[in-house]
Amino acid sequence: EAPPSLQICANRMLRNVSRICLQPRRKAQSLTRCFSDAASKPRRSRKGLVILGGTVGTLGAGAAYVKYCQNRTAKQANAARKAAPEKRVPPRNENMARLEGGLEEFDILVVGGGCTGAGVALEAQLRGLTVACVEQEDFASGTSSKSTKLLWAGSRYLVKGLVKLFGLSSMMSPGGALSEFMGTWHMVMGCFRERTYMLTMNPHISSWIPIAVPLDKWIIWPAPFDYPLAALGPCTGLFVVFFKFYDFLGNWMAPSSYVMSSSTARETFPQLDANRMKYVSVFYEGTHNDARTNITIAMTAAMKGACIANYTQVKSILFDDAGKACGATCVDKSEPGATPFEVRAKKIVYAGGPFTDGLRELSEGNDVKPVVNGSGGTHIVLPPYYCPRHMGMVDMMTSRGSFLFFIPWEGYTLVGTTDVKTKPDLHHEVPEDEIQYLINECEKYLSPSLEVRRRDVMSAWYGIRPLCADPNATDQSSASRDHVVSHHPSNGITFISGGKWTTWREMAEDCIDQVVERDPVLKKKAGPSISLQTPLIGVGKTKAFPEGWHENLAVKISQRFDLAFDVAEHLARNYGTRAADVLAEVDMDSVKGSRSGLYKHYPRLYEGAAASTGYPYLEAEVRYAIDYEYAVTPADILARRTRLAFLNSTAARLALPKVVEIMAQSFGWDQARQAQEHEKAEQLLAR
Repeated sequence: EAPPSLQICANRMLRNVSRICLQPRRKAQSLTRCFSDAASKPRRSRKGLVILGGTVGTLGAGAAYVKYCQNRTAKQANAARKAAPEKRVPPRNENMARLEGGLEEFDILVVGGGCTGAGVALEAQLRGLTVACVEQEDFASGTSSKSTKLLWAGSRYLVKGLVKLFGLSSMMSPGGALSEFMGTWHMVMGCFRERTYMLTMNPHISSWIPIAVPLDKWIIWPAPFDYPLAALGPCTGLFVVFFKFYDFLGNWMAPSSYVMSSSTARETFPQLDANRMKYVSVFYEGTHNDARTNITIAMTAAMKGACIANYTQVKSILFDDAGKACGATCVDKSEPGATPFEVRAKKIVYAGGPFTDGLRELSEGNDVKPVVNGSGGTHIVLPPYYCPRHMGMVDMMTSRGSFLFFIPWEGYTLVGTTDVKTKPDLHHEVPEDEIQYLINECEKYLSPSLEVRRRDVMSAWYGIRPLCADPNATDQSSASRDHVVSHHPSNGITFISGGKWTTWREMAEDCIDQVVERDPVLKKKAGPSISLQTPLIGVGKTKAFPEGWHENLAVKISQRFDLAFDVAEHLARNYGTRAADVLAEVDMDSVKGSRSGLYKHYPRLYEGAAASTGYPYLEAEVRYAIDYEYAVTPADILARRTRLAFLNSTAARLALPKVVEIMAQSFGWDQARQAQEHEKAEQLLAR
């Protein structure tokens, strides 16, 4: 056995030999690991780059597609506008002679001249049918002139639908909840399509408006829409995400929603109490002058060939031997003591809005079961200094749990609406408690330095929206949530009711689709619907404006006629390329130079005590409304052809004598008739 010292030396030698032998292998392994890591890092980097590139590419492709869709829609709308013919509109007396003559049987007789009735008449006429349309008072004299002036895609309906779909109640019946949501979804998507049609095809009577949603708390309680998660909306950015989703559903045709900080809100919307705002979310909707839009639809139908007349009341319905409705006995209400006459038609459509049950009594008797309920809404108009000129606001959680809009309209501030069950009444007086409620709600988000007073209310009105069920539906659960088209099984009369302003064209298309589907003769005669590609009157080429409507039409009008720009803007926004026809009605002997010398002064209906208190409405508009827009009474002028009565009821009363004087010259009224018309208008303006 070797001594210990020698064993120690031998072990050391073995370790050294082992180290020397193994060192190259370890170095090789180390190098292998280095190269392996170096090789794997590019693979991981390439994978990350591929994911990043794919994401960017997808977003870029999506943005490019959206831009393509926007450009395509804009080009199609521009081409349709430029190709739109601007033809002569038959005056009212020609249409009355056609109706009273009794020489033709119309394919369809529409009873009602609001936005729905006028839309049905236009839709049917565009499809090659012969159409008569009668309205017992003026176009838009009911609900159609008393809206919130918005063309909106239904953000409230969408929110409520989503809340119900993801709420606890849906867990009990998920299939039913999904089915109900899909009904809401289709309705909202229809609203988006119709809003796009109005804003792109008819820019002379509609425009985009940003609407601010002020958020003064990070957590809202009670939770909006009774949905607990919505309480976290401000702090989680849920509302911001929703409005981006809203933009997406509209195919980004509206300007994009955005967020304002409290400091930006203070500059943009100084009337807001910005100091307590966390931030303000802003989204876009469409806006319009509702009565003027209704008249534009009616005059487009007349221009296309529909025999349309206001102040023509249906006294009774005519029936054939089989009990089918075949016409109506009518009377011209504009002429005292006028003789009734018969209008023959293959099909009759009631489009009476909240007054549909009254029309049904004509054909079904006085004991007819009511199917239309009214929802009354009050609006007030405040001075312009309560709201920026180009931005509105909405309170999505009023003390009553409804929406309240606060928007600029015709240079003033419009506030509304309320939502109260009521009975239909064409000239409903405005409840004083509803006015006070709106005043109180106004102050919720306004700066403490602003006090909304009762005497600031310049005008107020009360409109009734129809809420309808189908009495002839076999399955009531399948009835439309938006509008109803109902067909009487024995007399063959169809009625349409419900809906909202935005969907007037969609409702008309649906109505005519169903009418012609039930009549083989009309089905064979009627063509496909083309209303979605048809702009309304006032946007096409005219002799005065051969280029048609364009964004600078107001400037063109101002320069060509030496007109004050506020008047030129008003004419371009309400008459489009037919503004020259309005100015052709001016008595040139009454035109004078302005005090500034920059433009000519055309006589206005109401000048005001100072230059800042006047309105852009011209005396020439009265003559134009009589000749080309079927105006019959002074209220037609003050409330619907111009909107003076809706903006300032006091100014409307002061302008009334001048309106009566001009109309007397056109109609040949004697002193007694003038006094009578003046008194009737006073009574209507006082409501």
